[in-house]
Amino acid sequence: MKNRQSSLFSSRASKRATFSVSLLMWAAAAATPSIASASILFTNFGPGQSYDVASGNIVGNGFDGNNYAQGDTFVAKETQRFLSMSLALSCFFGCPADFAISLNADTSGVPGTAIESFNVAGGILGVFGNSNPPVQVISVLKPLLTVGTRYWVTVSSPIDNSIEWNFNSTGDPSNEAISTDGAATWFAPSGLTPGALEVDATPEPRSLLLVGTFLSGLVLRKRLSRG
Repeated sequence: MKNRQSSLFSSRASKRATFSVSLLMWAAAAATPSIASASILFTNFGPGQSYDVASGNIVGNGFDGNNYAQGDTFVAKETQRFLSMSLALSCFFGCPADFAISLNADTSGVPGTAIESFNVAGGILGVFGNSNPPVQVISVLKPLLTVGTRYWVTVSSPIDNSIEWNFNSTGDPSNEAISTDGAATWFAPSGLTPGALEVDATPEPRSLLLVGTFLSGLVLRKRLSRG
């Protein structure tokens, strides 16, 4: 009799443990954003991520003594987690050094504090004048972008590189910012055509709701087992 009770107790405990682990795994999986679930928060690319292959804004060495940086602005249309961004960047003349792509806050109408920055190898860039695939960077921090808030995407480089941020081909009227000192200071609006850009994001994970669902499930399971 004792063996049967012990077996029954072990079976019930095992089922409760399996139930709890299953809920926990479901909650963890559902709370993890992925690139596959991304939506386009902003884009000025044309169909098929097309852009102006023949024109762009210079980043790095402009061969006039200046070290240029460029910035495009966008306003978040929803509150979402930043996942990735893609830019139409090409090598104009020699790109041996790493350069930086950054997501920046807005400070009085110009690029401000960097929210997240990415180092990119200049050697991956295709030759200017060709229809090169956009350069994509993927977020590690996944910062929250707030609806109605203005942000900037900036590109800066050592003067060793001469990079072109290809113009968008959709007539995007957004403000563009320019720096002649490697992103130390900015001027905006510059009046220049914005470079081609896409920002991808995902809805804020409902972490608290999932935890609450998990705990409620455990309580319900416990009550049912007692009944």
